[in-house]
Amino acid sequence: MDGSKVFLTIAVLGTLLVVSLLAAMKAFITDPTSNDQQQATISLVPELFRQRKELNVENFNANTCYEPKSFKPKIILQARKLRYDFRAMTKKLNKEKVAMDDARLLSLIRNYWIYNPSLKQYKFYDHRLDYSSGQSSLVDSLLNNKENGFYVECGAYDGETQSTTLLFERYRKWQGLLIEPDPTSFQKLMLKHRMAFILNACVSPYPYPLTMKMSKRGIYSRIEVNTTSPFIYVQCFPLHSILLALDLQAVDFLSLDLSGIELDVLKTMPLKSINIETLSISCDRCSDKNETDIIYYLKSNNYKLVTKIENYNMLSRDLIFIRKHSSA
Repeated sequence: MDGSKVFLTIAVLGTLLVVSLLAAMKAFITDPTSNDQQQATISLVPELFRQRKELNVENFNANTCYEPKSFKPKIILQARKLRYDFRAMTKKLNKEKVAMDDARLLSLIRNYWIYNPSLKQYKFYDHRLDYSSGQSSLVDSLLNNKENGFYVECGAYDGETQSTTLLFERYRKWQGLLIEPDPTSFQKLMLKHRMAFILNACVSPYPYPLTMKMSKRGIYSRIEVNTTSPFIYVQCFPLHSILLALDLQAVDFLSLDLSGIELDVLKTMPLKSINIETLSISCDRCSDKNETDIIYYLKSNNYKLVTKIENYNMLSRDLIFIRKHSSA
């Protein structure tokens, strides 16, 4: 079978599988404001994803796995000055510990740190439908298969492996923001040509920018205050500053995989004044107390825990939240 026939077969099988999966999920959840349906999902969803089968294709690699795009992403105009030392200015603002809404900081992030979405064809290793551990399909159902939304994924790695947002981009025509601090992973991310703004920085656990140590462990890299492992220094910005720099008024899905600093990051966000509809919080390094604190904090900010999704190897779990509406 030649390459074009293999590609067509994958596309057909992929479409059938994702339609079946999303239809099954929607049977459980039809109204995001229904407490009864959300409660039913808590017990039904984990088992559904343990039984889910991935579409695997042999002999496919990054050089042959191209895919056309179904929509054209929006881009931002960037006012960059020739020979401007933006890294020196970043260090200056770090030293000053400027406020999250400082105009100099927002301009710096928007014009020099953020990359616009790629207009080139996707370049993936394979054609899985949901690269996540189930978060994507569940959130898709919670949002009633919403199209043309906006996602933010913090800890995006290479933009494909374990991605919680790729489903929305490919099948729901969403645009988004991918944040990845590790320079090596970020280079891999750029080669995927995602239709997202991308940022090579970490998310600050404080309400100001700074540099922090990050251990070098590939997909398991993490921000650490004290570490004896090989590390690099990475630039960190408050998530609220990044959203302000892009002039984002609403986020349909926020995914946080920050290896233990998720709660600190959430506490820097004005959650009651910014419209974030759903959240997925990676809790693979959470203690019971830390998990409880995250749930309590989000509950106090008008969010409801929908379910916990355990990874296939049972070594990690993700907490899924939805913003409460007045009728909830």
